[in-house]
Amino acid sequence: MSRYSDYLTATDIYRFLQCPHWPYYERFATADEQRLKREQTESERLRLEHGIAHEKEIVEKLFAGQPILEPPRSTDAEKDFEATLALMRQGAPLIYQGTLTDGDWTGRPDLLERHDGESRFGSWLYVPVDVKSSHALEKYQRIQLVFYATLLERIQGRFPSEPAIINADNERILFRAEEKITELQSVIVELERIRAGEKPEPVLRKSCHDTGVWGAVCERYAKSLHDIALLYNVDIHKLRSLRHLGVRSIDDAADIDPQALDGLAKGLRVHSLEVIKRQAQSLKAASVIVRKSVALPDSGLEIHFDIESDPPNDTDYLYGILTRSHDGDRYHSFVAERLEDEGKMWRAFLAWIETLPADYHVYHYAAYERMRLAVLEKRYGGSQGLDQFKTRLIDLKEIVTHSIVFPLYFYGLKYILPFLGYHWRGDVKAGGQSVDVFEKYLATGERALLESIIRYNEEDVRATAFLKDWLVRYAQEITSYEHPYPWEKK
Repeated sequence: MSRYSDYLTATDIYRFLQCPHWPYYERFATADEQRLKREQTESERLRLEHGIAHEKEIVEKLFAGQPILEPPRSTDAEKDFEATLALMRQGAPLIYQGTLTDGDWTGRPDLLERHDGESRFGSWLYVPVDVKSSHALEKYQRIQLVFYATLLERIQGRFPSEPAIINADNERILFRAEEKITELQSVIVELERIRAGEKPEPVLRKSCHDTGVWGAVCERYAKSLHDIALLYNVDIHKLRSLRHLGVRSIDDAADIDPQALDGLAKGLRVHSLEVIKRQAQSLKAASVIVRKSVALPDSGLEIHFDIESDPPNDTDYLYGILTRSHDGDRYHSFVAERLEDEGKMWRAFLAWIETLPADYHVYHYAAYERMRLAVLEKRYGGSQGLDQFKTRLIDLKEIVTHSIVFPLYFYGLKYILPFLGYHWRGDVKAGGQSVDVFEKYLATGERALLESIIRYNEEDVRATAFLKDWLVRYAQEITSYEHPYPWEKK
């Protein structure tokens, strides 16, 4: 039997791009490392189940009236491939979840779509199409599709140049697969080394924790070496370049001469080297560095804004608002208590925007809020008030990233705010947990679950207000703070 675990798969590619150690630890983790492996959350299981159901539903809807053949599936990759190959030779118009296998590669695109053109099968060839719940074509999706296209080239003798995804809006997004062949090849080289038992150099990303399941092991590995992987926002290409120059530890990075290393390795110019040096110095000394003074606008009304979404259903269900004015602070929310109420919530939110005065600014943290506003505007329509609202958005993460250096591995709100003294005190303390609780609410209708998410959202917008106040008090001039920090004094 040819087990799927013996092959290089599209899943390996996804895992590698999220966390380079993920495919390694899946194969070679020690018993001690296995104990640190994160269990898949309920929301992650639900997203997987929903994703599979969503794929089939979309395929059946978009190709209604056309024969869609689904080959039998087993635990044997070669057997499954033979069943798919038989359908391809017959010229089946659409093959759902077919298996492609060649050598020690195997993959299963959501859909194999027959197109006109010459191949080993005759006057037709197959193109891979994936159904995704995202709105844009993401990097891992491109690489996976090129992987399927390469398998198809080996099987049918023709490279399908325009694979596609069908996104959350049921739109077909094409791309030129040839443009990503080199990138696929570089990923394959790394994966082949991993399959041979070679452990990658330390890498630590937020996705190692949030998406991957081996984040605790990745972090422990990097800490054990005091490795430069602990530096915030230094990508894998810069890590390789630094190591090539002999810069491997936090101490090494704190002592570099940016002018001397300028241009000696790919991606390392003076500016990026200065950023790396400051981050290393901050970690080494546990200091907070204000490298650029922060100037925030004065306004009659200050708004802090946070969105809660249900990714399994691609639905926003809560818009939280903290308003601050001379009348004091006030929190209120717009809630879709059922998935089908999203549009109603959106219209209520747009109506509220129309009541805002001319002078206001909206604070949020990271790009998610702006992205979701665009999604729902496309879905339900916008307004002049919304256009103005979007011009008043101020992303505090962008300001922090360009102005402040924290002695932290990640700059997410849940990392920075506890460092500054703010803590989430409710039962729900993280975004992933809020998704789990909302899914339980949908299943049970238990009001207390929804109320706990609303309390969590209120703490989130108060967290952005806390950060904004910290910036106003402590980041008005270029300086640095050593431990004990002034904001810790009582």
